[in-house]
Amino acid sequence: MNLFLKISFVFLFAYNSFANNFIKLPKHFKTENTFSGNLSDNRSFHLVFSKNKKNKMYTVHSFLFDGDKITELTPFENKKSYSVLSFHQDKDILSLLLTYKIKKDSYIQRVDVNTMTNEIIKNEPKEHDDFLTVIRDNNRSILLYKNDDKFVISQFNGTNEVVEFTLNLKENIEFKDFIGSTSIDAVKTDEFVANGSTLSSRVYLDQSNLIFTKENVSDNYTELVKIPLNNLELLPSKIKRFDNKKEVKAFKKFTSFYHNNKIYQFGNDKKEANVKIHNINTNSSTNININSSLDSKIKGNESFSGMEEFLKKAGKNKYNTTITVNPTKDNHVKVRVDYVDVNYSYHYNWWWHHQQFMMWQQHNMMMNNIRTSVPGGFGPSQPNDLYFNTYLIEKEKRYFELLLNDSNEILNDNSSKYKYKDVDKKKYIKKLESISDLRHESSCFSENSYRYIGYSRKLKGFIFQTNKI
Repeated sequence: MNLFLKISFVFLFAYNSFANNFIKLPKHFKTENTFSGNLSDNRSFHLVFSKNKKNKMYTVHSFLFDGDKITELTPFENKKSYSVLSFHQDKDILSLLLTYKIKKDSYIQRVDVNTMTNEIIKNEPKEHDDFLTVIRDNNRSILLYKNDDKFVISQFNGTNEVVEFTLNLKENIEFKDFIGSTSIDAVKTDEFVANGSTLSSRVYLDQSNLIFTKENVSDNYTELVKIPLNNLELLPSKIKRFDNKKEVKAFKKFTSFYHNNKIYQFGNDKKEANVKIHNINTNSSTNININSSLDSKIKGNESFSGMEEFLKKAGKNKYNTTITVNPTKDNHVKVRVDYVDVNYSYHYNWWWHHQQFMMWQQHNMMMNNIRTSVPGGFGPSQPNDLYFNTYLIEKEKRYFELLLNDSNEILNDNSSKYKYKDVDKKKYIKKLESISDLRHESSCFSENSYRYIGYSRKLKGFIFQTNKI
């Protein structure tokens, strides 16, 4: 518990030291939640969602923060409560994609905020039923929808009119079977990716193409379909299949990752494993046998316990394996292989974790109120105790990394650095949420800093803070 107290003290000291960086809403606004996003390395935006007790409207209060100065923008209202689905930026215009519900019907509305002139433009709402997933880029958001009859791609490019493409699934049975009826994960690749998705169906944004992959674990192969975004009248490409089978029997576990026209596959048992790399354009492939001979070439994990021990643990039923690829500053790639608990799930919009954690906290607060009337005694740890215990224990670094050049050759270069910084975002979020005085916290990350906003019960206002990473 001493470590927890130290962490809390550091954060409390930080926001008390910068207590001038806060704002207060008029008393007739009841705060519901907040949202934060980065615009550049030194500028972020922060939204406070509230309900106006006077006119019963839901209000969005917008603020810009440069680390020192808070700039309040024009608030805007809606009859229903908004949720943030995505955001992107085109020059001085911040575009917010906000969703809301009217009875059972879902809607999405783009609100364009001019960060220089303070002008607010609320675009016409669109139906938002059958939503599948969203892919966010710096200046665009791509939304995917699907039902039994059609597959829809909606492109929100800057402030331009929405470009929509609809594929008739009754006329494209092959793609309908490929896309299936299950969930699909959008994998974000313009930042460091520690662990990718464990779902069988995934989508990646690769410049002007959407790359869809689907895994068959039992037979160790990955299927791939490409859809060009700059010419949506073209049909999806033919399904390509990339195999990674052992000669005698398939690997027990199998996963893959797409990066820069290559599919990186990892198959493993408790004693055997390999990484197979396919070039999707040339159909050429490279196979790397994973065994103890590679121990001396492992990068990025000083506590790695050796390949034999790694495979023994990764092969257990309680784990799923993951493989990810991160580019380096010298135009190589680091391939990271790891294993995660079976209940792990990848979330493209990392703030989802933040929202879920807040819901978990609220549930525990309610349970704590119930427990105050129950006599104490010996017994198992309560949820709050479990949280603090697991929070204080540093997670074991189980992964291994291989540095590869463009020809898929293993390099033994310790000076190669990631293109994107490896930041443990959950660690920062949990530290923030451990401060009992703060409510309605939200945060965002830039390349070198961590920004957050939270309502201080002590100061009765919202604190804005920047910490270096």
